[in-house]
Amino acid sequence: NKVEPLQKIKDQHKIWVSGLMRWQTNNRDSLDVFEERKEIVKFYPLLDITADQRELFIKDHHLPFHPLISKGYFSIGCKHCTVPGKGREGRWNNNPKTECGLHL
Repeated sequence: NKVEPLQKIKDQHKIWVSGLMRWQTNNRDSLDVFEERKEIVKFYPLLDITADQRELFIKDHHLPFHPLISKGYFSIGCKHCTVPGKGREGRWNNNPKTECGLHL
């Protein structure tokens, strides 16, 4: 699990920069580009990028996709809880969770 080890790192910093995008889950609909949570400022510079804009940027700049995408992993999370699946359905391996809690 990545939440506990990263909590120690977060406690040492005043700003958290994350690549969350609003379209990825319903939980992200209410996020603001800048938020203050638990004494840390969170900055989401990609929040309003659409999936199409992301794909176009990757294509235009000849960036590689994550190698697991070609193996059916469309959303990559923790090693122990991610299985192949479309969208985020493979993230929690038959668990009703949609977020790990790191960004909440």
